[in-house]
Amino acid sequence: MLIIKDSLSHYQELALGSRLKRLSDSLMKEVAKIYNELALDFDPYHMPVFKLISEQSELTIGEISNLLNVTQPAVTQYINALQRKKMILSKVDKTDKRKKKVSLSSFGETMLQKLKPIWKVIDAELKLLTHNTENKTLLDHITFIENETKKESLSRRILLKIN
Repeated sequence: MLIIKDSLSHYQELALGSRLKRLSDSLMKEVAKIYNELALDFDPYHMPVFKLISEQSELTIGEISNLLNVTQPAVTQYINALQRKKMILSKVDKTDKRKKKVSLSSFGETMLQKLKPIWKVIDAELKLLTHNTENKTLLDHITFIENETKKESLSRRILLKIN
């Protein structure tokens, strides 16, 4: 029986969704390691909602949903998690009592200031991994990122630049 070391890669475009999911899971796990190493209680999955709120001051769940193109139930889950961690505040919209407006709390603002320089390094490192012009296809890019992060993990690359 022929055993293929990485069947997802072997399946090529047929397994594109699975390859993207695996890469996404790996990147999130690595960023979580960075936050943990730096003693920051922040979930990388919450970054898009948290960052958007920080840039817009006050938003409704519907506005966040539209701006990020994700479902309102997903946004509600992120909002609830961020509220449990005391990073955001919510209040009833003055013009429509059915809506809640969310904004960063003072603790959220403090966390934002800690996260901004880390995000800058993460962004720069991911650009190094994703802007390789030798790759012709999306699968080539995915394979390149997977191989490079096997040589040296994303968390190690970033922590070396932060510390």
